[in-house]
Amino acid sequence: MKVLVTLFWSAVIGEVVGYIITALAGVPDEPLSTLIVSLVFGLFVLLISEVGVVQPKK
Repeated sequence: MKVLVTLFWSAVIGEVVGYIITALAGVPDEPLSTLIVSLVFGLFVLLISEVGVVQPKK
């Protein structure tokens, strides 16, 4: 469930940020490219959260 929520919000926030950046730069918006980049970044964040977090020793 954590993966789906993270990917959903990375897609939504990525699309909003992509729209704002392309509007400010004056270039045409490409939603598919923005979606792919934001999902890859979301997967990267999930990978880092699983690998980079040290579990406490008992």
